[in-house]
Amino acid sequence: MAEPAPLAEPLAVAEELPSLPPAPAPAPAPPSPALPAALVGHARKVADDHRARTGEPIDTDTLGARLGVPPQLASAIAVQLT
Repeated sequence: MAEPAPLAEPLAVAEELPSLPPAPAPAPAPPSPALPAALVGHARKVADDHRARTGEPIDTDTLGARLGVPPQLASAIAVQLT
């Protein structure tokens, strides 16, 4: 009967790991666009109308479509409505 192959020697663990440079600071968030009060007021009316008709809060995509604004601006407006 053949003898089993000898087990491989365990790898030596380094005593000290090299230190890594500090992680760079995260980039600051882009500033939210300045929103005219009239636009936020109109968006609030659109959102209230949507809730009255459907019983659900308006989602950002629908808000953007109803206002005719790009998604990023619709998101910034939606934050103002909450």
